[in-house]
Amino acid sequence: MKAIFLLLSIANPDAGAFADPAAAIQAAAPAYAKWGKLAMEETAKAYHGASIVDYRYEGRFSGAEGVAEERFLLWLRQEGREFGVRVACRVQQGTDHLLDVKLTEI
Repeated sequence: MKAIFLLLSIANPDAGAFADPAAAIQAAAPAYAKWGKLAMEETAKAYHGASIVDYRYEGRFSGAEGVAEERFLLWLRQEGREFGVRVACRVQQGTDHLLDVKLTEI
């Protein structure tokens, strides 16, 4: 949690104005934060024992029938090799209901 606060305070210098670090994180969290957390959790389950060494939000992409896709690229290290995993969280627009999560090793 301290690492997240540190990263957010670097990205948002006004975050230090909050007395409560949890409030600062919540206030500074981007709209895609919950999907990023889910992407990391699902990747950790699928690649048990791997370390997530980097993370990038690629954006929200609108699809057909009110479905959007939140895409992330995670860089993993496992047993001496490094590789990328693209995670796509498909959500219903308007309700933000999760439809599915797809992981693709690249």
